[in-house]
Amino acid sequence: MKISIIIPTYRRVEQSLKTVELLLKSGEASGLDIEYIVSDSTENDSLKNGFASHFGDKVIFKKLFRRGIALGKNHGAELATGSIIIFCDSDIEVEEDTISSTIEALKGNPTAGGLGGQVIWKGGEKDGQIDAPHVHDRIKQIGSTIYLEAIYSRYFATYKKIFLKVGEYDDEVFNMRGEGSDISTRYWRAGFPLVYSSNIKIHHIYEAPESVTRVENPSWAVAKDLLLLGYKYDLFDGGKYKNFEDTIIGNFKSYVDEGYVNILAGIGSHFDFINTVKPILDRQKKEMKPLYDFKFLEVFSDEKLFRDCIESSAQRIKNIIEE
Repeated sequence: MKISIIIPTYRRVEQSLKTVELLLKSGEASGLDIEYIVSDSTENDSLKNGFASHFGDKVIFKKLFRRGIALGKNHGAELATGSIIIFCDSDIEVEEDTISSTIEALKGNPTAGGLGGQVIWKGGEKDGQIDAPHVHDRIKQIGSTIYLEAIYSRYFATYKKIFLKVGEYDDEVFNMRGEGSDISTRYWRAGFPLVYSSNIKIHHIYEAPESVTRVENPSWAVAKDLLLLGYKYDLFDGGKYKNFEDTIIGNFKSYVDEGYVNILAGIGSHFDFINTVKPILDRQKKEMKPLYDFKFLEVFSDEKLFRDCIESSAQRIKNIIEE
């Protein structure tokens, strides 16, 4: 069994080097057959030179000519020769047993199409606090398996064949952010459940350069993502979707009465982009043929559909990885 670890990078040279250094140490401690692939969209050669001098041929370095987190992950997956792929953002630091714990959890959960772990903030005002799963993310435990409705960026393990079957990350609409939320929905709709293991611990650097914490008005981008994801997965068709509503409230309740203003400001600030990608979303919606009609963040809302999915998922996963 070979494993491919994919790290999309953009600038933040020192942090990217440290992220990969810790991945290498964790990989060596695991004793597993691992390749490391860096997909870099930095406009200059600062990262390319840094990786060459620090790691030599220990890392496969792919230079991209268009910026994008989703694009970088997809390109890395295309290069991957492993049957299992792990996506790790460049502002993440793993522990020595992170990779071995990841593979153990994936192999020990036959219904897991994708796997995430406990993400802990490192540094800044949130040091030591849990970043993911979020407080408003729903989890559901069946036996010893804990299911998640969504696994965001940061760190995500899956089988390459399943990743390709689901359709990779959406690098047309969610190229710069929101890619984890989008692909999570498609994993569930294709019948490949997402599983959580608290034994997998990773650290999200709070003050890494170019991170979301440094983006002006990050709530505006959240509002845009929620609008686009709601539209793509038909959450505005007249139904009542409580968890989606609670997620919006959870993201904007700190603004109290100004929450509505922030939502409208977010949509307004991205209005041109929303108009541009609407035809793409309309095309994607026509092309989608889901096995299960799960909505974004509403997987657990339909108990029968959820049960049907997980009861048949182990055989479905076994079939595709053995093809």
